Amino acid sequence: MIYNLSRLKQQLDVHNLDAIIAATRENIRYFTGFEPVTKTLNPYYGQCYVVVTRANPEQLSIVHTIAEVDQLLDITTPLDQVHCYGRFYRESLSLAELTQEEKQLQQWSIVDNAYESPEQALATLLKVLNLENSRIGYDENGFSPVAFSGLQSNLSKTRFIPVSELLRFVRRVKTAYEIEQLTLSACCNQTAIKQTVDNLYEGISEIEIARLFELSLIEQGARPSLTMLKIGRHAIGGQRPQREDIRLARGDLLWFDSDALYQGFWSDIARVYAYGYAPENSSERYAALAQGMNTATREISAGMRGDEVFNLTMKAVHQAGFGEYRRQHVGHGIGLEAYERPVLAPTEQACIEEGMVISVETPFYDFGFGALHIEDPVLINSEGNLILTQHKPKELLVIDA
Repeated sequence: MIYNLSRLKQQLDVHNLDAIIAATRENIRYFTGFEPVTKTLNPYYGQCYVVVTRANPEQLSIVHTIAEVDQLLDITTPLDQVHCYGRFYRESLSLAELTQEEKQLQQWSIVDNAYESPEQALATLLKVLNLENSRIGYDENGFSPVAFSGLQSNLSKTRFIPVSELLRFVRRVKTAYEIEQLTLSACCNQTAIKQTVDNLYEGISEIEIARLFELSLIEQGARPSLTMLKIGRHAIGGQRPQREDIRLARGDLLWFDSDALYQGFWSDIARVYAYGYAPENSSERYAALAQGMNTATREISAGMRGDEVFNLTMKAVHQAGFGEYRRQHVGHGIGLEAYERPVLAPTEQACIEEGMVISVETPFYDFGFGALHIEDPVLINSEGNLILTQHKPKELLVIDA
């Protein structure tokens, strides 16, 4: 099972919901393992829905465009109902014997069975599932006002309750499948950084460094996203695009804050290297930041609040000699979204739970200097937290120029 069935059942019971309709790209992937093409082609109004019932949460029912319904062939979770909408033609003129997959796709592709609109398909599906007079949680972040209004008009006796945050709550504690995917994502990211660093030379531009990094990700089957990479003092504006005229020189710090996607799962890793030699104050500051990281990854445990983790991390950095260090947060949950709760911030009251993956970080930015930054994903485990990369930060690494 790729989704957290026990946690989902618990929330259905706690909120007395007869079913949940997942509608965002992330939540659809959470239950099915695929990312609907219609949400990519039409991110603001493309519609795909996954219905999970309280009576049978181990099965999924799906509303999908007939054009991309072949995506459903890759779902490993058992399917109950599939309702298609729209028009798309897959012909049966050939006399070739069809495989089982082709027969299934042929059945889903019968145009005469498809509904005219996704709202009509979804409303009919809910009626077929005997949910017309029920309490249904709907993923409001994935519904346009027009789509939700159309659904309500077809189901006037149904009570709809917004559940986007409830679904995020379910997703906080990862399944074994999710941990595997998050580990692979982090390893792709880490490998890409290493391969990039191994191919640096004096005078290489930021654009070429980013190209090396992103090519490595693609070769590993991952996708680059938000490649934040800057040289030297330019890291103070790390969200800006890489530039051809900014080139690596001896004494520069090279900053990576790289986000990558593997099978829809995010990794968010940060590394800093000194090229040729470490600039003044960089090694001492880095060591203090590393002390904060190591303290956090060692001491985070289930039951702690996000603000408590923030405080112990900041205290460790300050006690290591970096008293000027300030920060608004020192990490965040990660999974199918880059930022998930809890956020390790001074106001975060949400608790850490076993099975969460937290991206722990201690960044520092200084005008005229640049950035120092360490970040790694950490699996919270009662038998000892596990860093999903092979990185154990201790001291600033200097690249031989």
